[in-house]
Amino acid sequence: MSTSPLTFHASSKSAPRPTALWLHAWLPVFACLLIFALESTPWGGADHTSAPLRRIAESLFGFDRLTYWEPVHYAIRKTGHFMGYGFFSLVCFRAFRIIQRKPARRLSDRLAAHGLAIAATFLVASADEFHQTFLPNRFGCFSDVLLDTSGAVTLGLLLFLITVVVGLFRHAPAPALGSQPARRDDDQAAPVHKEGPALV
Repeated sequence: MSTSPLTFHASSKSAPRPTALWLHAWLPVFACLLIFALESTPWGGADHTSAPLRRIAESLFGFDRLTYWEPVHYAIRKTGHFMGYGFFSLVCFRAFRIIQRKPARRLSDRLAAHGLAIAATFLVASADEFHQTFLPNRFGCFSDVLLDTSGAVTLGLLLFLITVVVGLFRHAPAPALGSQPARRDDDQAAPVHKEGPALV
């Protein structure tokens, strides 16, 4: 029995291999973990980041505007915590969505992926702060874990709202092709009869 070209083409289209799928999903997560590991060293302490960050800030905003540098430096570091771990949660969310292998339209699957991403962020942030308790110039702080997790919740919620709004616009009913716009009242006046050609 011969096989039609269409059937052969459909059957030869194989699904991605599990190894390639997992690498595609988790390599960005491992890259973020490597950055966190490099940052969670004595060189990532406030005593080492203050000088270079101050030079950058002074070149951007001027020396006179940075008289009270310590609170500015503190705010920069805490913002880095918030945004860094918030971005990490989005990368984890992407990985969980890929390995789910389910349609992205299911709300329960998206919520489960967001929950797993937030939980992963909490665990990684906790491990990071625990590791810093063993460093000479750093100390672990549970408030930083809460800050990191709040970044994950905030960016995850923002992504969820964006996907909901995009989904609403995508599934909005489009106007039918060839439909005529509603006629106005003045358009509904009695038609004007055309006169025939004038007789000479």
